[in-house]
Amino acid sequence: MKKLVQRLKQLNNPVLIIVLLSLLFTGAVSGVVGLGGYLLGSNFWGWFILAFGVQFVAFAVINTILQRKDTLEGAKVLNEQLEALSKFTIQLGCAYCKQINAVPITLNQENRFQCGSCNQVNAVKMQFFAAQVTTPLNKVMMPVGENESIEFKTSLS
Repeated sequence: MKKLVQRLKQLNNPVLIIVLLSLLFTGAVSGVVGLGGYLLGSNFWGWFILAFGVQFVAFAVINTILQRKDTLEGAKVLNEQLEALSKFTIQLGCAYCKQINAVPITLNQENRFQCGSCNQVNAVKMQFFAAQVTTPLNKVMMPVGENESIEFKTSLS
């Protein structure tokens, strides 16, 4: 009885259900084609196997084409997202007149901008560095004597 319950639980697997439904539909279509061939005076199993094989090959080709199309579209969307993430607009002061300009920045190329006030061309230089992250303390204990200490509490308002 336990084995029967375990086998029934295995049938609840979504991949297995999809495979079984696919085989059921393919078999049904092949059965209809085989019946049609039988009614025309030919062999049922010959037409059944022929229809099954044609469906199997045709759907393998169609699935390959659809998978390739999905892969190309996914790569296109990923490239568009990366391109959108590489563009920023920042406020920079002109190197000549110190006037503030809104400058579009693209991380994967050299950036320059023309000042809106003095029309001089400015280069944009970027520098990235890592920094340590600190955690604020809630209280500080400062020793005063041998067995004494003063406690300072901080309040973050």
